[in-house]
Amino acid sequence: MALAAEDERDNPNVVKAVFEPTGARTGKALYFTRLPAPSGSGPLYHHIGLYAYRRAALKAFVAAPQSELEKRERLEQLRALAIGLNIHVAVVDTVPLGVDTQADLDRARALLEQ
Repeated sequence: MALAAEDERDNPNVVKAVFEPTGARTGKALYFTRLPAPSGSGPLYHHIGLYAYRRAALKAFVAAPQSELEKRERLEQLRALAIGLNIHVAVVDTVPLGVDTQADLDRARALLEQ
């Protein structure tokens, strides 16, 4: 999903997915970051993590040490990219409610009270 609000662009709690589209709404992940990326005009995309691994890929991922970029960005999917695993992405129409910060929790509680 493309970022809808300008404040999400610079929010480090909103992880962005960088990919080269191979179809209208799909592609292969190139990078994930907490910064606005890529630069230039065009949409920025939320990263919504839903992972499915083959057994061998999961074993390789778990056995691999954290990559330097994973440590810097605090994003485990960068380890998968560092060891050569592919991450395929698809653009979705809505962003599910994520609860990563106190503000997110407050918003979720308010929604549940309605």
